[in-house]
Amino acid sequence: MKTRIIAAARAGWTFLTVIPGWPDAGKFGRTLYALPLVLPLLGLLVLAGWLQFVRGPHMQAERLAHRPALMLEAEIAALRLECSDAQAADSAAATALLAGALIQSQADFDAQLEAIRAAASTASWVATLHATDLDNEAPGEPAALLYRNVRARLVPAATNPAPFASLLGLLDQLPPAGKSAGVTRLTVRADDQARLSAEFTVRYTLRPAR
Repeated sequence: MKTRIIAAARAGWTFLTVIPGWPDAGKFGRTLYALPLVLPLLGLLVLAGWLQFVRGPHMQAERLAHRPALMLEAEIAALRLECSDAQAADSAAATALLAGALIQSQADFDAQLEAIRAAASTASWVATLHATDLDNEAPGEPAALLYRNVRARLVPAATNPAPFASLLGLLDQLPPAGKSAGVTRLTVRADDQARLSAEFTVRYTLRPAR
């Protein structure tokens, strides 16, 4: 087998180095004639070997080392395709608006209670408010949002000439606008002398302190 390979290589070399018009040229002459063909082939073989055994492993190692950055870049490119700049700006504006509707601090919460009292006083009602503890505050990992209830009782002021009509107008104003809140319970009562009273609960959404 080895002899056949050597013989085939010699035959191939003889065929490639045949000099037209000089069939009996010696090895030196044949070699000089074949150099323009052999040297580029040798260069290509050396380049292929360098790419396969030197550059290839180095590039693979670089890819593995920078794989997290490449994955992040691909995710950013995918997001850019899914969301235009205008859509991203609209989304950021909507997020900021929603964040601004959350109760940010105790002072912010107290201002909401004062707004309820002021609205009730303007409608000739007296509001008694009681804020409960946070609904979902628990030890461990902090919640994304917190909730706090305010129990309110309304009674008409002595100078209220139309308790029922003013109560309807007051309930339309509660809870005060601008914050994420909702009335979760409402009860209206009238005693034997037709004196009205109302009880309701307002649930506020708070941003946890960081």
